[in-house]
Amino acid sequence: MKISSLSPIGIFDSGIGGLLIAKEIKIQMPNEYFIYFGDTINMPYGEKSKEFIIENSTKIASFLYEKKCKALVIACNSIASNALDFIYKKFHNKILIFNVIDPIVKNKILLSSKRIGIIATPATIRSNFYIKKIKKYYQHLDIVQISAALLAPMVEKGLKIKKNIIGNYLNHFKSIDTLLLACTHYLFLRKEIDNFYNGKVHLIDIQKIVVKEIRKKLYEEKLLCFISNKKGKDPIFYTSNLIPTFFEKKVRIFFGEKVFIKTHVFNFS
Repeated sequence: MKISSLSPIGIFDSGIGGLLIAKEIKIQMPNEYFIYFGDTINMPYGEKSKEFIIENSTKIASFLYEKKCKALVIACNSIASNALDFIYKKFHNKILIFNVIDPIVKNKILLSSKRIGIIATPATIRSNFYIKKIKKYYQHLDIVQISAALLAPMVEKGLKIKKNIIGNYLNHFKSIDTLLLACTHYLFLRKEIDNFYNGKVHLIDIQKIVVKEIRKKLYEEKLLCFISNKKGKDPIFYTSNLIPTFFEKKVRIFFGEKVFIKTHVFNFS
């Protein structure tokens, strides 16, 4: 399959979480065209088995590969922590593969931290992926993990999340200096979480770090698009069931009223 700098970037997540990664791509790489897939019918992935996550995410990756994308961006921590090796094995010789975990743990931003809190989905915590990765680069770090099963589904539905619900999770962290929101859905709660800590705990700018790494790699591979996309293609968004109202609302707020939102149904198991 022939790809070029004009080929799209494929981004996928269980729902709206990855939209913030897509939004940052438009900020840092305004000439890029992308195709987004939200597996909304199976959201939340954080409660699914490793086998389920591997099978479904591989189907989505295959769908985006068939759309002649030049890169895959796994914008879901549950997928990256459970299925990255399988997706990489299948596609690494064919397409560039990015995820939302490796750029963070390899970034020197954690060097100044002493005790880091990680709030994530049950599937991500269960994988122990973050601790393995972080300890590889930062053996000095004291790491505390908390599973927050309720937050992602609530964010996906656009529900207002009360301070006490967030506090019930964050109160488990004691004396942390850095907090990693290890689910892209939680990035929608950044302001509320920052207010909870009164700005005294450092929240890592995940989307900025991840997209900066994507841009760097595309440039190195001569796949970064420098041709203005002002008259080019608008991004296309796919969901795996009837288009959820809140998903559509966020897409149009972030990317404009003219973008295409479509349904693509897989034969998921």
